[in-house]
Amino acid sequence: MSAEGVLVFVEILQTMKKIRLTFIHLWLSLIVLMSVTGALPVCAEEAQVTSSPLTIAQTKENSTGAVEVEFMNRHIFTIRSELMGYTQEERAMAIKSRIKVAMEKGGDDHVSTRPSSEGGRLIELNGVAVFQIRPSDLDIHIGESIEEAANNTVENLKIAVREAREQGNIYVMLKGIGLTVLASIFFYLICRLIYWGERGIIDRLQAWLVSHEAKLAVAIHPQQAINAFIFLVHLAKWALIMMAGYQWATFSLRRFPYSRPWGDKLHGYLIETIQGILSAIVDALPGLLIVFFIVLLTRFTSKILKAFFAKIESGEVAVSWMAEETAKPTRKISQALLWLFALAMAYPYLPGSNTEAFKGLSVLVGVMLSIGGSGVVGQAASGLIMIYSRVLREGEYVKIDEIEGLVTNVGIFSTKIRTSIGEEVNVPNSLIGNSTTVNSSRLAEGDGLVVHTTVTIGYSTPWRQVHAMLMRAADNTTGIRSAPKPFVSQTALSDFYVEYRLCAQVEYPEIRRITLTALHANIQDVFNEFGVQIMSPHYEEDPAEKVWVPKEQWFEAPAEEHGNGESV
Repeated sequence: MSAEGVLVFVEILQTMKKIRLTFIHLWLSLIVLMSVTGALPVCAEEAQVTSSPLTIAQTKENSTGAVEVEFMNRHIFTIRSELMGYTQEERAMAIKSRIKVAMEKGGDDHVSTRPSSEGGRLIELNGVAVFQIRPSDLDIHIGESIEEAANNTVENLKIAVREAREQGNIYVMLKGIGLTVLASIFFYLICRLIYWGERGIIDRLQAWLVSHEAKLAVAIHPQQAINAFIFLVHLAKWALIMMAGYQWATFSLRRFPYSRPWGDKLHGYLIETIQGILSAIVDALPGLLIVFFIVLLTRFTSKILKAFFAKIESGEVAVSWMAEETAKPTRKISQALLWLFALAMAYPYLPGSNTEAFKGLSVLVGVMLSIGGSGVVGQAASGLIMIYSRVLREGEYVKIDEIEGLVTNVGIFSTKIRTSIGEEVNVPNSLIGNSTTVNSSRLAEGDGLVVHTTVTIGYSTPWRQVHAMLMRAADNTTGIRSAPKPFVSQTALSDFYVEYRLCAQVEYPEIRRITLTALHANIQDVFNEFGVQIMSPHYEEDPAEKVWVPKEQWFEAPAEEHGNGESV
């Protein structure tokens, strides 16, 4: 298409648009003229529907859409039907124009209603019918009646007309500007006060930290604690600023007629939120009261169980169906089951337990338990079997595979063992159930534990002499109990030597390593004193001379002898 053709096409479109606008203007003018002169009881667009077939045919109901009629940015009415070929949008535009015309007519801005022939209501402003509420315009979903819709519409139109008058009042506008400026200054001062308070609180916290840093360092990391407090202070600051800004925006918007509906919505949202929170609290009080009584009863029962099992654990009470060492885990399991039962009983009474969020959380917890439940249940089952079979208990000295030490804690899932070199080893209970456990404390008297050591001596040395030397080494070792008395056994007659084992009991498990070290040192000293060779490592033939250390060489450099015969 050439450039001239394009210009012609554009001119045709503009002409059609002008003709359409001119037609609409003439139509609206005719409607207003007929409404004012009383030729029609209502405008042609809102004409009363008669019972004639022609009029009924001209009326088209349409419930597929709805158009909001707004005046001065305020909702007046909702149109849900078409009439005489006019869409909801065109009806809304006509209503706005008639409201303006009725206001220009002048008067006391009185808004009234009167019935229409088809069961609806006519809304009049200053004696001019501005629009009609028809039964097809009502919201059937909420069961709205004609009277309710008419009353709401009258109130909304009164407010909108009053605000339209205020919009043209310079005094009202200047007053709104002045109040908004004062509110802005006040909001600025509030923000400055909040910032000043934040700075003061942080400075006080830091000064308090400096003065109490030594005491706090024992339990927590001081800098991490102060960082957490500073974060909470910042959070409170922004919350207060947002609340103040919300109030400032609400107040400022309500000073001007056009923006007043926005301010009312903000104010209404805040009031509704506060009312909703208070209402939710009031509604939740009976349920919370029941939850409180459930928790109170459960706690009381838990204390009774704790006191009962504590007496069994301490030996004050003896029952045939429970040992002392199983009382503590039984108490924990009983209390856990009791609180789970209490949670199941209290759950329906918790606020929001029927909401989708709670349901989603329940599903999430169920999925997590399904995924990781098999391993957890297996570990817990192994722990319970180990506890109730009484394989080991706290305070006993045990050896599990290569791990050897004092049992410090027996849990459902794992057991903690402190080794002789000061390390803590966390052993899974499933590993303990599948391994051989050597308990050195179970058969010992009191709090002691059994220790033993082995030496190999040649057949040329009388066994009675070896027994006597080992017993002397035990007598010389501090920490070895004299009762029950240590003893020596011959565990093997090998090809080149006899294997002797010295068995004794140590006073406390905590000194086992020190006592065993001292015992080994005393064994070497005694054997060297009597010129007896220890046959480890293995050998195939006797050397030309005995392999032993004379007493005069026991403290060769850099060893230094002390008064008690020990060296460092």
